Amino acid sequence: MVFRKLRTRMIAHIVWIVSSIILISFFLVYRFHSTSIRDHLKNDAEQATEIVENMLMEMMQSKTPELLNDLLPKLALLHHIEMLRIIRPDGEIAFSSSPAEVNKTFEAPDFSKFISSQQSSLLYNVREDNNTYFIKFRKIENRKPCQKCHDPKKPINGFFFVKTSDRLSLHSLRTEFLSLGFIAVGVIVFLSLATYLLFIRSVDQPVQKLKKAMEAIEKGNFSVRIDHPAKDELGQLATGLNSMARKLQWAQKHLIEHHERQIRQAETLAKMGELAAGLAHEIKNPISGIVFALNSIIRDIPEDDKRREIFEEIIKQANRVEQNLEALLSYAKQTKLECCPTDINSIIERILLFIRQQPDMESIKVTSRLDRELPEVVVDAKQIEQVLLNLIINAVQAMPNGGELTISTQYLRQADKVQIIIEDSGIGIPEDIQDKIFQPFFTTKEKGTGLGLTLCKEIVLKHSGNLTFESRPGKGTRFIMELPAGSPETL
Repeated sequence: MVFRKLRTRMIAHIVWIVSSIILISFFLVYRFHSTSIRDHLKNDAEQATEIVENMLMEMMQSKTPELLNDLLPKLALLHHIEMLRIIRPDGEIAFSSSPAEVNKTFEAPDFSKFISSQQSSLLYNVREDNNTYFIKFRKIENRKPCQKCHDPKKPINGFFFVKTSDRLSLHSLRTEFLSLGFIAVGVIVFLSLATYLLFIRSVDQPVQKLKKAMEAIEKGNFSVRIDHPAKDELGQLATGLNSMARKLQWAQKHLIEHHERQIRQAETLAKMGELAAGLAHEIKNPISGIVFALNSIIRDIPEDDKRREIFEEIIKQANRVEQNLEALLSYAKQTKLECCPTDINSIIERILLFIRQQPDMESIKVTSRLDRELPEVVVDAKQIEQVLLNLIINAVQAMPNGGELTISTQYLRQADKVQIIIEDSGIGIPEDIQDKIFQPFFTTKEKGTGLGLTLCKEIVLKHSGNLTFESRPGKGTRFIMELPAGSPETL
């Protein structure tokens, strides 16, 4: 759409505003001039009546009224004067600017009404042939000087008739305004063109530069810059965009460098992991042999022999080393997921059935709030069961003096995820170690390997899920596991 462009809308608004102002000004000036001319016509009618009346009085006193036959046609030649008449009381025209009308009866619809009225004068306008005419009737009163020649009993000696016209003035005015109209159209076109060019230079071109720069940045080209930005608001915006692109370029560079370091570090760790796994496997077999040999020796040592206690301690420490090596091998081993649609609720119920049989559960209240409309998730059921069992056992061990264990599930419809919450009312996790519990080999347990939560985190991440926790020391801990309802992204 054309009007979706900023410059088109701006030009349209400017043309509309300028056109409206010119048209309104044109209309107001025209009305003012028209009113002024009409007022002038009224004044001309009043003044012409006064002049004719004064002339009539002078000529009647000098007994030369016939001179009016020569003067009235000359007065009618004046600007705006259309017709002059002096009418007798019986309606017969005595003198006229048009000599052919003399001694003829004057007829007009408003004249008969005026004669019978109490008004001394009447002024009104009529329109004929697109021209406006002002007509003035005035009664000639039978004043004392007039009574020398006229009957004193008659109050009126006759009537004045004056007709003025705007035929010349308004016609020329319309022509002038028509010329002004063409000039106004030219001004509108000129201002629109000038505004368009100014807008193109001052607004549109900087905006197009900003648009191209933003498109380049959106595509990942952070090296783009806007050259020589102006000192106006758009220039400030361009300067800000340059600054943002510069910072993004710097961040991109450091991110790539960091990513490359991470890749190199990951490759190094992978090699070290393979080496450690191989080394652990090589150590595990001799340790197993040593434990087996010591068990054989200890059977031949009497109970009261002091060497028996030493051998038992050696076996205990060897078993611990073997256990740590087993955990290390399990952590280093990359097990492929065997995923299938699984009901998480059934896994939890199976684990709870097993847990409730343990002696430590006598002082712990178990509450399950399972969402019965929970959708199935596509996961490796054995590995997810291992994670849930590990988290539940940790929760039980965190309540040595008893407490409440709550396990709940729910479907997060908007995120399309299944959420499992395991919450205990135990001792909680100290704040100073909360950021370390998922680190390998970190443990607060005497017999722990420090790989349980690490393995849990790894398994959940392999299923494209997430494992987080919230803990308040002395009040308990809650682990929150979320799994996508669809298939995991990484198998």
